[in-house]
Amino acid sequence: MIRMDKKNKNKKKLFNSRTMRFGSYAVLITVIVVALVVILNAILGYGKIRENLKLDLTHNKLFTIGDITKDVLKELDKPVEIYGLFDEDQVTQQYAQVVEFLNQYKKSSEYITVKYVDTDKDTAFITNVLDPDMTKGIQKGDFAVKSGNKVKILSGYDIFETEMDQYYGTTYTTGSNAEQAFTGAIKFVTAEFTPVVYFTKDHGERAVENEYTTLKIYLERNNYEVKTLSLATAEAIPEDAEIIVFASPQQDMTTRERELVDEYLRYNGGKGIFLFDSPTSNVKLNEFERLLAEFSVSLNYDIVEERNDQKHAPNKPYDLIPVIQDTDINSVLSPDQFIMVMPKSRSINILLNDKEWVTPQSLMKTSKDAVGKPIMEGATAIDGPLDLAVSVDYTGSKEPSKILVMGNGYFMTDKGMNEYQYSVNGMRFFLNSLNWMQDKQEELNIPAKSLQDIPGLTLTQMTVKVIQILTWLVLPLIILGVGLFIWMGRRHL
Repeated sequence: MIRMDKKNKNKKKLFNSRTMRFGSYAVLITVIVVALVVILNAILGYGKIRENLKLDLTHNKLFTIGDITKDVLKELDKPVEIYGLFDEDQVTQQYAQVVEFLNQYKKSSEYITVKYVDTDKDTAFITNVLDPDMTKGIQKGDFAVKSGNKVKILSGYDIFETEMDQYYGTTYTTGSNAEQAFTGAIKFVTAEFTPVVYFTKDHGERAVENEYTTLKIYLERNNYEVKTLSLATAEAIPEDAEIIVFASPQQDMTTRERELVDEYLRYNGGKGIFLFDSPTSNVKLNEFERLLAEFSVSLNYDIVEERNDQKHAPNKPYDLIPVIQDTDINSVLSPDQFIMVMPKSRSINILLNDKEWVTPQSLMKTSKDAVGKPIMEGATAIDGPLDLAVSVDYTGSKEPSKILVMGNGYFMTDKGMNEYQYSVNGMRFFLNSLNWMQDKQEELNIPAKSLQDIPGLTLTQMTVKVIQILTWLVLPLIILGVGLFIWMGRRHL
């Protein structure tokens, strides 16, 4: 009996000892930590949860879609498929960023699906799914956005901004236009109606396919289809013509052509944009003048010199910084803060108007210090302020018409868009004017995102596997080993 009591006392003493207590605590803590690590890794390893926990740490949110895109996706009511025409496992670093970015679209709308097709293996995919007529010029590495029968193709030139290194003559990527490109493409393929913008030719106009390629891209991103029109061979303005654009004509139109355009604008509710560069010769555009006079507008044959140093580019008095007028049309541009450049412009006149169905208004002016210097000998200079852009509402027939007349067509060219920091605002002004013609809301204008903020860490598939092994297996074993080591040490205290 005495021996049993002594044995029980020894057991009790053992369990009450500091060694046993500390050892038990160490084992318990180790088990809890290991369990937490295993559970956490299991949670993070689950695809959807891991995807939702990703963070965009770039300062310009390179991998995050903005509010404009979220609004577009929120209004989707039909399926949209986005196809990357390459093997997803072999994407370059640039396209890897796009792939990551497209995951945000997929997460934000149940109507968006993203798929990748290796066209080297599935050689019939393009003709069977995207381009049966083989007219779109689709190439491997392109993206295709499709809804129903409408397809929009995006190449690397649409998705990335590039610059030319003047010293080495090489091109390098500086920014991402991915959000503007994909959101614009989604709007295009899901729109019930796509207005057609016709650019005229045969009068020495600037060619849209050569000099207005950036403008064409912006128009298509904002759900416009771009076509060309020869008035010389047309029997009438095409029925699908929503807007016709005369981009810097150098020769006059014929009387017959004027009559076609006049009928379209005054009797069929047409919409017209007239961009006139400063003249380089004594050629007068008499038929254009007759047409515009119906809308209380005329042209001056001059080049505008701005003598207010605050209203032209540094040391370039002919590269104007116009005063944007505070009108209903310009209100979304914040006119008092809006800056754009108009190199080598001519001035426009608003004629005395006694027609209540014609309402012209100035959209931009020079300062009062500007001078319209005549091109033709013997003509008189015109003192500022001078009108550089005029809009006209015409309500003289059943269907109202709208026209825009500007004293510059150069500012919208590819070259003109790259001359100054604020040149891109010329695009915004132009698109806003188109929206006024269409009674639409503000244009889809999502700025490019700089690629200079991309984190320098690049993870290969092998690196990812190694990290997974370390976090799933090695780290828990290390924690368990440290716990056992501490417990063994505590046993001898």
